[in-house]
Amino acid sequence: MSRRRLSSERAKTALCLLIAINILIYAYRDNFRSHLHLRRTYRIHDGNFQSMLLSIFYHMEPTHLFVNMIALHRYGSELFVNSSSRKWQSVFVVILSYVACGIGAFLGIELLSCFHEYQWEQKLSKARYASRCNHWLCDSLNGALGEDVSGFFTNAWADLTTSFQFADLKMSMWYYQAIYRIGASGVVYGWMGMRLVTSWLSSHHSRLDGLDYFFLIATLAHDLKESPLSLEDLRMSVLLESDGVDHAAHLMGAIFGMFWALALILWEKVTSFGFGGRRWWGSSGGGTGRRLGARWEDEQLLHQQQQQRRDNSRLLNSQGGDQRRPLQH
Repeated sequence: MSRRRLSSERAKTALCLLIAINILIYAYRDNFRSHLHLRRTYRIHDGNFQSMLLSIFYHMEPTHLFVNMIALHRYGSELFVNSSSRKWQSVFVVILSYVACGIGAFLGIELLSCFHEYQWEQKLSKARYASRCNHWLCDSLNGALGEDVSGFFTNAWADLTTSFQFADLKMSMWYYQAIYRIGASGVVYGWMGMRLVTSWLSSHHSRLDGLDYFFLIATLAHDLKESPLSLEDLRMSVLLESDGVDHAAHLMGAIFGMFWALALILWEKVTSFGFGGRRWWGSSGGGTGRRLGARWEDEQLLHQQQQQRRDNSRLLNSQGGDQRRPLQH
């Protein structure tokens, strides 16, 4: 069996292993409830690496599991199994890409939630500024006590009135952060983003056709439309009418996958120019690397050898010409 064929089989084994882990966790989550309970999965501001890792393998419905595994097998095959580069076919790269895209989607959700909180704080700040007490009696009281006493009461009143006025936004923020986020969809969309980038920039992957581009762009556009990218998109009425799909995680996974594919492509180009290929990439004969500039030195040495051969050839021709020169009378 050729090395490329062997690398392809290893990548296929890693992909099947990931799919098998998803299926096993779904099948035995009730048998190992103490370790695989839903409450151990990820929530915004209430999760660690272990909860994120469990969430990207956790499914509650067979349809959700089936659709994700079909998409995972398709894009995983195009990215890793059918790649012409043994570096992309590395078992380590396949598993690392799965974990990285899943965790990256959750980190994007964390950033989005922080942006929602920032917008809420801005709304409170505007309300506090509008309710400031500018009466001379307030200024006198603050000056006598040496601190902004009136601001304490006006800020509390502004926070209370704003919370009542925008109660749906406050409740929707709490609900958005409290729900558990499960499934490998973030990974699937991360690999979709990787597939887009590799189709454009990688010489080791096949090009997507028009139908693939239409499907990917339409899917991402739908997730962009349904994602709560601003605080106003988080109104409770919108969340209650949602389809129960975490569209923001899809979008964040796709964005992270694009950057992850760029990082892998750049690293592959760097290692191919002698900056030190590593064993975990799955490259044959790699591991020790080469010193910076070694390729340039090899080219210079080859150039000097060629020049020396040309000089020797000229010298031989010159000596032969002298021997054949006619005698002078």
